[in-house]
Amino acid sequence: MKVKRTVFVTIWLGFAFLIIGIAGLADSNPNITTTPKSEWLVDINWLHQNLKGKDVILVDTRSQQEYSEGHIPGAIWLDLSDVPTKTTDSGLHELKQQLSKSLSTLGITGTEKVVFYEEHTGTRAPKALWFLTYSGYPNGKILHGGISAWRQANYSMSWQLTVRQPQPFVVKENFEMLASADYILKRIKNPSCIILDVRSQAEYAGQETSRHTSRSGHIPGAAWLEWTELLDDTMNLKPLTELQKRLSAAGVTPDKEIITYCQSGSRSSNSYLALRVLGYPRLRNYIGSWQEWSSRLDLPVEKQKEEVSSNP
Repeated sequence: MKVKRTVFVTIWLGFAFLIIGIAGLADSNPNITTTPKSEWLVDINWLHQNLKGKDVILVDTRSQQEYSEGHIPGAIWLDLSDVPTKTTDSGLHELKQQLSKSLSTLGITGTEKVVFYEEHTGTRAPKALWFLTYSGYPNGKILHGGISAWRQANYSMSWQLTVRQPQPFVVKENFEMLASADYILKRIKNPSCIILDVRSQAEYAGQETSRHTSRSGHIPGAAWLEWTELLDDTMNLKPLTELQKRLSAAGVTPDKEIITYCQSGSRSSNSYLALRVLGYPRLRNYIGSWQEWSSRLDLPVEKQKEEVSSNP
């Protein structure tokens, strides 16, 4: 009886050490990226299993040179980061025309999942996803972790150019996703609306200027939370509980309408994605952002003399 108990304890301890060892191995690997559960995100394992499916269109949003130096097999290249984004009537008309032309190259027939990726979960892929969703196509996704996570899993790479048969793409603007400059002007310092500046603290304070902008500062009354505060050390979205905690500490709560903006609508698209993943119900992205706002001299500008802290 004593021998049986000893054997049982030995087996149990061996099993426990095995589990602890596996967990420790995972914890010690900084390359492991946990994907928050969301309809907006897919992980590398899902993509690996579904890569050859006819219902998946994979889109590399990095630079064309990066694409040519190696990409995920079957990915086509499309860069939407420089699409003009003024929110005047004429600007939105131009945006509609450009998106119709660019998105037609994806060859969407109407049923596919369109998965965008870049190096990590950065600004290009979320901006492309925002454009696709704004254009009326609801089945866009982001590869969380990007091609960096794909490489770390030792999945295969390709150097072959992939193209799809273009299909006409009819843009049906979802204006509830977009904030124009005039829309924001009517909501400045409105207690039910948070205008969220996700640029750097120096940009927000007006201490840093850009050759692409006419004035420095921020939209009056705007809250500030730099976009990287919602990312972990691997430049991917933090777990949902951490995202919620960080946003709440900055006063960004789901009972308010949230309008994100940055310099050109790219960083704000990442923050918009994070808020969407959390399920915030009333979100808009000011896609024209500071480039447009600062160029309109009829719009007010505010500067922050004292340093602003984003820490809880």
